[in-house]
Amino acid sequence: MYDAGTRPEGYLRDYAEEFASVEVDSTFYGTPQPERVLRWAAQVPDRFTFALKLPREITHERRLLAARTETEAFVASARLFGAKLEAILIQMPPDFEADEIEAVEAFVRTLPAGPRWALELRDASWFHGDARRRLRDALGTHGVALAATDAPFVPRETMLHELRHPTASHAYVRWTGAVDTFQRFDALAADRSAEIAQWADAIRDAAPQLTRLAGYANNQYAGFSPGTIRMVYAALRVPHALPHRIAQPSLFD
Repeated sequence: MYDAGTRPEGYLRDYAEEFASVEVDSTFYGTPQPERVLRWAAQVPDRFTFALKLPREITHERRLLAARTETEAFVASARLFGAKLEAILIQMPPDFEADEIEAVEAFVRTLPAGPRWALELRDASWFHGDARRRLRDALGTHGVALAATDAPFVPRETMLHELRHPTASHAYVRWTGAVDTFQRFDALAADRSAEIAQWADAIRDAAPQLTRLAGYANNQYAGFSPGTIRMVYAALRVPHALPHRIAQPSLFD
């Protein structure tokens, strides 16, 4: 992905030469200081955006309860990105099940206005019967996207169906895969073309209902997240060129 000799402080700049957005994992561990946000924003062009994970204190420790002060503090920091803020992801733990629907309903009612929000749920109990109805009502009322994730937690067909019926004017897709599937992350190591084709079909179906869609890949999905996103671009026939500094043959060995 990077030129030989590129130092870590140059990774973001180089990444932004090819791609349009990045999902920041480090914010899951705490609210970034203002100077860090401003430094990140200064390294990328105006077209580039950042998606931020809400801190685990809010999602995993408090489980969305009694977290208004912490959420507002996080949003105050995130707003420093200005137009470069893509969305805030509320990533819930795998044991957060549909019997906690009241926590979701209460939390989305108090979300600060301005940022685009997305909620990721990792238990299949959310996608059936009354739980699904209440979830979609809550998200739809407050314009929160239901993140569509390709991972072992929820069947892919369920996620594709939810993507085709968005709860907001923006959508959020994650190609995550399973933990510890790959040990190296320098080249595509699995054929995910059939899955990507399914996602591309769902994205095309959802597009007339959306004004914006953000999508992010984990290395554990196919072994090399930049390669996954390039496959998505190709499946959607989105024009995409590699920066001249990258030696293309090494990416697809």
